[in-house]
Amino acid sequence: MWSPVADGDASVPGDTRPAAPAGPCGADMTRDTRAVVAFFSDAPWTGGAERYLCMLASGLDRNLFSPAVIMNRNPALERFRRWMKDSGIPVHDVSLRLPFTFSGVGEFVRILRSVNPAILHMNLPGPYDSQYSLVAPIARYAGVRRIVSTEHLPMVDPFWKGSVLKRFGTLWIDRVVTVSDDNVGHLVMKHHVPRGKIETIHIGIPGPGRSRPAGVREQAGLAEGDILLVMVGSFEERKGHRIMFGALQELPDSIHLAVAGEGEMERSCRHEVSELGLGGRVHFLGIRDDIHAVLLESDILVLPSRLEATPYVIVEAMAAGIPVVASGIFGIPELVEDGVTGILVPPGDEQVLARAITSLAGDPVRRVRMGKKSKERFRDRFTIERAVSDTVRIYEELLKR
Repeated sequence: MWSPVADGDASVPGDTRPAAPAGPCGADMTRDTRAVVAFFSDAPWTGGAERYLCMLASGLDRNLFSPAVIMNRNPALERFRRWMKDSGIPVHDVSLRLPFTFSGVGEFVRILRSVNPAILHMNLPGPYDSQYSLVAPIARYAGVRRIVSTEHLPMVDPFWKGSVLKRFGTLWIDRVVTVSDDNVGHLVMKHHVPRGKIETIHIGIPGPGRSRPAGVREQAGLAEGDILLVMVGSFEERKGHRIMFGALQELPDSIHLAVAGEGEMERSCRHEVSELGLGGRVHFLGIRDDIHAVLLESDILVLPSRLEATPYVIVEAMAAGIPVVASGIFGIPELVEDGVTGILVPPGDEQVLARAITSLAGDPVRRVRMGKKSKERFRDRFTIERAVSDTVRIYEELLKR
């Protein structure tokens, strides 16, 4: 795999430097004309936003683009690093802690000048990531001419210092991609991003392939006819684990819950499950890289979150053909068609959540029907090919300038 670090003189469209020596018959033997796209991530952990970045970078046509990743040194991003390296994408480490210290800026500038990206694509899991968007003006200083960002959770309320820094950083960004139409209003009203810079590109995932059995039902000791619910996500307050545990108390003992993920609240969640007497019905799976296989063995995906944009796991459930019970908040209704591919419920209401689960658990015909509709919706709207194509269109527009 060609590395933009090893071949630091690689050119990009619009490059005015002298051409490399020609080979036989005038062929340029050293010049790589692919556009280098450098992705930047300083996420606090490996989550859905990092999966987005990995699938996008991996999906680029390597005949046209050469992806690279610049990421903050962080042990919590090791899975993300492994995903990228497994995809043959070079990874470069920096230590940025803006605006608190400028000690890593020189290192970042050197990496940018070595990689020489035609486009820098910043990934913002939260509105103040990418160093409050200050990565953008630093990249301009380093000579990067085109900058794109992706905003995942702009509904988070601003605070004045962060808002000032972000507004300055956004001045240097050419295009702001966001993952739901709902996010657009939050970007404009809360973070003062100019509407003309914003474009919605819904997330996408690869079509499901063959996978080994996850073995979740067997490991949990489920009997034939038992219903398996599944939650996937970091153990954070906003994900609604406690709401789900409360709802599970209202459900029959034949309904079990598998929970995949990790996070700061995992220990307290395990303690709460024990205190509620649910230890035999809640099964903690830890971090899983076989989520598709886990979903195939499950009956219903539950997502009782208080704060989400467009969670990847919903699209994965659609691809696996299982219905979803989720909070009808922010961008989720753009994924789940209420009553057709799943059921939307108000966040924080254990009773309504339990009733929605009960209605699906007791109606296998309806679950199958919703699963089929989910697969159709996935194929029509949420493939990785469509997401990459829409993003490449933005890259090409910028490269033509």
